[in-house]
Amino acid sequence: MTMFQSFGQFFKYGNKKIDLPFLYAIFILFGFGVIIMFSASVIPAEREFADPYYYLKKQLVWGGVGILFFLVFIQVPYQILVKFSFPFCLFSILLLISVFIPGVGKSVGTTYGRNFNRWIQIGGFQIQPSEFSKISLLLFLSLFFQTFDPKNIKWTRKTLISIFTISSILILIVIEPAFGTTVEILTVIFFFVIMTGFPMKRILLLSIATLPLLFVLVTQVGYRKKRLEIWLDPYKYRFDEGHQLVTSFRAFFDGGTLGKPIGSGYSHRYLAYSHTDFVLASFVEDFGFLGFSIFLAVVLFLLLRIYSLLQKVKDKLGFYLGTGILLLLAIQFLINLYVVTGLFPVTGISLPFLSYGGSSLITIFILMGILANITKSENLAL
Repeated sequence: MTMFQSFGQFFKYGNKKIDLPFLYAIFILFGFGVIIMFSASVIPAEREFADPYYYLKKQLVWGGVGILFFLVFIQVPYQILVKFSFPFCLFSILLLISVFIPGVGKSVGTTYGRNFNRWIQIGGFQIQPSEFSKISLLLFLSLFFQTFDPKNIKWTRKTLISIFTISSILILIVIEPAFGTTVEILTVIFFFVIMTGFPMKRILLLSIATLPLLFVLVTQVGYRKKRLEIWLDPYKYRFDEGHQLVTSFRAFFDGGTLGKPIGSGYSHRYLAYSHTDFVLASFVEDFGFLGFSIFLAVVLFLLLRIYSLLQKVKDKLGFYLGTGILLLLAIQFLINLYVVTGLFPVTGISLPFLSYGGSSLITIFILMGILANITKSENLAL
């Protein structure tokens, strides 16, 4: 029996089969992440912790935990998870509030003169509640929208509580602030509204009505206004706040066609903290345009494979939940790609499977486990 056959048997439970191409794409991307962790994190790890493998070891631990959750959520029927989505959302609200509690939440100051309250400190570990809130929100949104009838909207107590719960989570994420995460979730909601058959004219009017609020959120909040200015002219700020974006451009340029050999002492000389949100720039610097093309091919394959599998899902609830996960994953890939290439202002969105961070990595593996459960062979119209 070959290694791939053994891998296939491992993910076969009786007549319940997990799609292997989907699994291969996930673990290939995680493999890319491990490799680039080794290269991109050596310098900051040595400088800050006197251990060049510090970040790599932590990422491997988080990856192991993530894979364990992945295997668990493959087995748990998504219908059960959706059934408990409201309590999950209440727990997410408690976690999101706790980031502002002294002694529990961890506040980080920035060069923009703003404190970010995104983390909870538990012993020697930090968790980011806004990442895990994506899971509870997707479960709750799929339940809400699968029965939503735009032609017969009933403002019942249940509907009002649902809207209040969703809004509360979004508001708490905004004031952390984690604007990029808010954009991800709002985009999923927007597509869910379209899927329910909500009149396009009303959607357009609602979108226009929110433009003044969006304008205020972007241009009148200090750190976002500064990020917008940096995005419009990064070289003007290349010696301070714009350094990360400018050096990201340089990493793409220095990577050339085949990249720079890992361990050559050349790569990542300029890009600070290249193992986090700008990890793709480090990847291109090491593996060049060829590596970048392979990475994009794997990402596109994964997204298209998920889309193909979801077309065969028989259950409406499973279809909505799976579509929400697909949208969230695609948006996160797209925004991060746009940020590191200067097509979008810096938002702090991590690159799935590649960026350093336990909360993000575990969240992605949990979502992929739920997706694998939705697209198991017995749930498909074959």
